[in-house]
Amino acid sequence: MDPNNLDKTLRTMTEHEILYRQGISSPNPLEYLYMFKESKRVAKVHVQHHSELFKSSPNIIVKKHSRFQPYPLHVHDWIEINYMYDGSCTQIINQNLYSLQKGQILLVDSDTVHTIEPLGESDILINIIIRKEYFNSNFFNRLASDSPLSSFFINSITEGNAHDSFILFRSENNRRLPIFMNEFFCEWFDPSTRSAEMLDSLFSLIMMELINLYETDTTEEGNRLKKNPIVPILKYIEENYRTCTLNSTAAFFNINANYLSSQLKKYTGMSFIALLHQQKLHFAKTLLINSNMSVTEVANYVGYENISFFYKKFNSIYGCSPKELRSI
Repeated sequence: MDPNNLDKTLRTMTEHEILYRQGISSPNPLEYLYMFKESKRVAKVHVQHHSELFKSSPNIIVKKHSRFQPYPLHVHDWIEINYMYDGSCTQIINQNLYSLQKGQILLVDSDTVHTIEPLGESDILINIIIRKEYFNSNFFNRLASDSPLSSFFINSITEGNAHDSFILFRSENNRRLPIFMNEFFCEWFDPSTRSAEMLDSLFSLIMMELINLYETDTTEEGNRLKKNPIVPILKYIEENYRTCTLNSTAAFFNINANYLSSQLKKYTGMSFIALLHQQKLHFAKTLLINSNMSVTEVANYVGYENISFFYKKFNSIYGCSPKELRSI
């Protein structure tokens, strides 16, 4: 699919949009579980409602926002990126009105109360829905170590935090984002043979360009989110996973080991040792696929002396043995 075909696809009326424009509700309306948040009746939408969509991609789905249809105030379990492909729309977030213009991007945290007013025929809004599981330590390694966008994502996957955050990117004059976005959408709607890798790489480019935008935003809104100190620690673990320990990592950052352990658990939901094993096994998988090293050599290289333990941990993460992975 090229950008011209993408444009045609996005502007084509869907069956639901034809009904909505006539004032007819969807024959299969989304069933919301209603709850009360801050004394307001809001709809709670769970990932399970989109289980069919997530079959094509376990962590990210892309869908055009239906035009002509009002939506109730709602919250959801995932992180959402709204990209205004064309036209404009009005969104209500935490009881405040925001206008999203062509080329702008809105990042909405999980459990943030929001809604979108009905779109007109020329208003094309695209939603990128992202499961929290996507934002693991390997993802953070691609982001700048002191990025406020990293803070947003870390806060979004932290249980117990108050989730009412969003970032509005004034990206309408950005040169690269429309290119990255169009390529991402073309790949999504017309997948190539290496689609998963292409989408992952394009999404990383989109995130890094958003970081560039955010870090140069000097407005009060742009400085609203604080930097999170956990990102440099995650990067340190990923760069030194072969030799680092909890104590050596704590010493490097001049903090107490118990405090470091509790902060990692708080912000990632994982212990230090679990993060360490995750990184070791991730790199071991890369070596197994892309090198001629023996399984023993791979295990030793990433820091496992006990080969039986390496096999056990590898199988628990990937559901197969290292040798079976190579035979796939």
